[in-house]
Amino acid sequence: MALNVSAQASTTGSVGSPGVTKGQTALEARVGYSEVDEASSQDERFRSRVQIDHGFTDYYAGRIVVSQDRRKGDNLEHDAVKFENRFYLMDENDYGFDFGVRAAYSHKDGDKKPSSVEFGLYGLVPMDAYELRVNQIFSYEVGEDAESGIGGETRLQLTRSIAQNHRLGLESFHDFGNFSEDSEYNAQSHTVGPVLKGKLGDGFKYETGYRAGISDSAPDHSFKFFIGKTF
Repeated sequence: MALNVSAQASTTGSVGSPGVTKGQTALEARVGYSEVDEASSQDERFRSRVQIDHGFTDYYAGRIVVSQDRRKGDNLEHDAVKFENRFYLMDENDYGFDFGVRAAYSHKDGDKKPSSVEFGLYGLVPMDAYELRVNQIFSYEVGEDAESGIGGETRLQLTRSIAQNHRLGLESFHDFGNFSEDSEYNAQSHTVGPVLKGKLGDGFKYETGYRAGISDSAPDHSFKFFIGKTF
């Protein structure tokens, strides 16, 4: 079950940054699509989310995420509301890298339960024209239909500046499922592929990418597109 929670979010998930900017508000819309074999619930699956994020101090930001989900042959339905707290703990200027943590609660809608709590570690290492991001996310189911055990996911992204305010690179998502099940590699969800992102001026930013499945339980093809604006 923990595997399903993370895998369902991954087409609209990103390899996040630990940074927080006081007084900055960001509004973002995301869509994601996956294809697998016809027998899988991930085949022709469309997901979307809208989120608003605000930096209250130099070290803390709050985020609200509303997500939607459409399975093959079904209508687009409300999926969950997520409340996320982001804490910026270590600054590149002092330590040579940025580091932060996130704590979140995701409330699932109706028959899509269980809900979950998450705790994440977020790192960013600048290397001249390159930038490395590493995320480690842990999840635990709560409420109705919850199962015991902790789920884990690692996200990696390496990008290079290709033009002013635009970056191209490679990212991978590794969903290990519920650690208590001690599942094998092919029972987990592992994907990898290119990512392009940047700023468009007047506060707008974008991110798009494709990932191919490199384990049997991963979607064969995943696509994403994000557009956002900061104020």
